[in-house]
Amino acid sequence: MKIAIVGKGGVGKTTLCGLLARTFANRKYHVLAVDADPDANLASALPLDWVKASDIVPLARQKEKIQEIVNPKGQLPQGLLLLNPDVAEVASSLTVTWGGGNELLVMGWHKGAGQGCYCEENIVLEQLLSTVLTSSGAVVLIDSEAGLEHLSRGTIRPADGVIVVIEPGLRSVETALVSRKLCHELGIKHVYVVLNGYESSDEIHAVQKILGNWSLLAVFPRQQEIRNADLEGRVPDNSDLLLTLTNHIVDTLKKDIGG
Repeated sequence: MKIAIVGKGGVGKTTLCGLLARTFANRKYHVLAVDADPDANLASALPLDWVKASDIVPLARQKEKIQEIVNPKGQLPQGLLLLNPDVAEVASSLTVTWGGGNELLVMGWHKGAGQGCYCEENIVLEQLLSTVLTSSGAVVLIDSEAGLEHLSRGTIRPADGVIVVIEPGLRSVETALVSRKLCHELGIKHVYVVLNGYESSDEIHAVQKILGNWSLLAVFPRQQEIRNADLEGRVPDNSDLLLTLTNHIVDTLKKDIGG
């Protein structure tokens, strides 16, 4: 089962990805969590085994490794790169473990100001994401970059399903509707929407009205514990409400997609 989590920036994609990863792991699934967000902070939402989140170096910042992937042993002339490099071995060497043996792959791609294009990084990251989606036998959860570009590029085309996270707000909901359209154009049949951070039932009804016949899969209230955990860079505690909501999402994914 390969699930991508998408949405506008700041809506709670990373928090939901971390909660779902822990829920699958608690059910004895082997989970590969992929941090494909440029901000690369999924590690802070998972109980890492041996390493601190601050010590993880995203692949996009490992310049020598990227160079070796796109131009093995420097055999290509200057300016030429492999467009479809073999990244199978790279994936396994870059993972860190969490929750007693589950895996986290941190892709990231931040550069400093004025440091040029992302051509080499994009080639490697997109190939790596495609490899993970088509070959891994684990439950794969992808914390995607914010916005729509990854959908327009089709990098998550092999996903079995997509969860679009929204917040109460017209722009967020409209982005979700566009995301669903793009997913369907990519041939992704199962597209879900989750509301995060609501403060009243009126907000839920208003959002559902805009969504029309696209029913909300789950609704997460604005919770101070999650906000505190985010500010402190720690894994949020699993309250009874969070457990109920995430278990419902997992049950739905299993029913619709299988596994």
